[in-house]
Amino acid sequence: MLYSCHEEPVGQTSTNSTPPGKITNPSVENLPGGARISYTLPADDDLLYVKAVYYINGVEKSAASTLYVNSVEVMGFGSTDEQSVWLYCVDRSGNQSEAEEVKINPTTPPVMLIHESMQMYPNFGGIGISWKNEFKTPIAIYVLAADSVGDIQVADVVYTGVADGRFSLRGFPDTERIFGAYVRDRWDNFSDTLLGAFTPFYEELLDKKKFRPVVLPGDNNNPYPMYPMEGMWDDSAAEAQYQMYIQISHPAGTPNFFTFELGAVAKLSRYTLWQRLYPTLVYSHTNLKKWKLYGSAELKPTTDLDYWTEGWKDDWFLLADSEIIKPSGNLPVVTQDDMDAAHAGHNFDIDIDAPPVRYIRFFVESTWSGSLECQIAEITFWGQELE
Repeated sequence: MLYSCHEEPVGQTSTNSTPPGKITNPSVENLPGGARISYTLPADDDLLYVKAVYYINGVEKSAASTLYVNSVEVMGFGSTDEQSVWLYCVDRSGNQSEAEEVKINPTTPPVMLIHESMQMYPNFGGIGISWKNEFKTPIAIYVLAADSVGDIQVADVVYTGVADGRFSLRGFPDTERIFGAYVRDRWDNFSDTLLGAFTPFYEELLDKKKFRPVVLPGDNNNPYPMYPMEGMWDDSAAEAQYQMYIQISHPAGTPNFFTFELGAVAKLSRYTLWQRLYPTLVYSHTNLKKWKLYGSAELKPTTDLDYWTEGWKDDWFLLADSEIIKPSGNLPVVTQDDMDAAHAGHNFDIDIDAPPVRYIRFFVESTWSGSLECQIAEITFWGQELE
């Protein structure tokens, strides 16, 4: 008996060795950072797909399109320079046609468009950055700051794909320094660096010992004496037994409002809110999901319920439209990243154009359970106390 070893072929067995014909009549629609190339397919019965080969920053890339589509998109170019793309037809036996070279001229790539739209401005404790990302391209924004000896260092990285972006870099004293930012995409294309000298506005942690509950007409009451509103500013966010509850006492479908005062008039810069951190209730139960935060320097002396249910919004300033975003996006699974974010607290910027306020009013729009009864473990504010 004889025994021999041999390799088994992997993949579809070739049925012939005849390469397919080439694409013909190529036409180009140039796009931001790329192009869409249309063509006429060859009349080969066993044609499988069209492959595009091109180079980005010296690295070979490829894209493919099936025989049911007469175009292919190539993306990721970091300039408007003319580029070469080679198109190959591939059949079911894996045979590849001769290349058809097509020249493209990408329009301004997203990293450049985003950089051109980017604006920096002084903010409380640092700077603010805004940008436009019309095509919602996944990008990383590297935010820079000069260190104590003037060297420019990466201070933070923002990963985003939103159309209208904003970010605040915090933690700096109110002395002038150089800040900057640049954009990188997933193909390692980089924008130029935006630099500027800014003096951050002074901010401080507001003294929570001055906070006091306020009950206005239309506010929801709190029927749980073991969970008073004061528990929301007792610096015990991490302890699950300390929560502030707001109990819905109005008929179903009515809004949930509650109010407190800061004990001083302050120009607010940001706030951090902690949800109830009991392990099985994070991102669930009656933890806040979406709400609006309003502020006012004074209270209108009226007990009219209609006013305090709706009309008050004309006199109060919308400080922040806030929502807790679950980092993993998965429900109901809570990942370690989700838990880390919850324990760190959820941070929200206050509208920089907001006037100084003394009174804070929550308008609860939704919780993770759908019930408008809500619970908050802790809240902290930063800004400038004026009086």
